[in-house]
Formats: sequence, structure tokens, C-alpha cells
Amino acid sequence: MTDAERLAAVRCRLNVTWESAETDARLVQAIQAVTPALAHRLSLPRTHAFSPDDGEAWGLFLMACLYDFSDALDDFWGNYAEGVRAVRAVLESGVDDGA
Repeated sequence: MTDAERLAAVRCRLNVTWESAETDARLVQAIQAVTPALAHRLSLPRTHAFSPDDGEAWGLFLMACLYDFSDALDDFWGNYAEGVRAVRAVLESGVDDGA
């Protein structure tokens, strides 16, 4: 997945239907903030490029971008702590859960 495709996916998830360079810059900043933080919590390389191939981690990534874009990333960590732990456990076990 390219950076442009990732940005388009985040725009879609956040329901950003308008064209704005300023909005796109904020979305890119959200992606750049979320990527290393979520990757670290999932025991992935900090430069991991999240994509739909990541299964449940992709959903967490999109939601983290939504929270960051809304200036509420701290709330994401609390609200999704169990989901982050569950995905990390699956990744660390090396077992594909089919997600």
C-alpha cells in the first residue's frame, strides 16, 4: 500500500469528503503520529506501514487516526487498550487468527 492509498483510506474512514490541502496535511500528521506509537504498542517496527493486510491492527490504526485527528489520541489508548493487547498477543504468538 502506498502512502497515497493509506491517506485515501484514512480520509474515507474519517468521512473526509472535501478537498483541502490543510485537511490532508492534518491527516498526514495524524498518520505520522499514530504509526510509531501504535506499532510500538503492538511490538512491530516503529516504521511499520499499516495496511488492510494487518487485519485487526489495520482497524486499530484507522481508529487511532480518527482519535488523533480529533485531538483525542490519549482517549484512544484508554478506549482501545484491550484491543491493542489482544492484537499484540496474536502478533507475538505468531498464530494467524484469520482476521
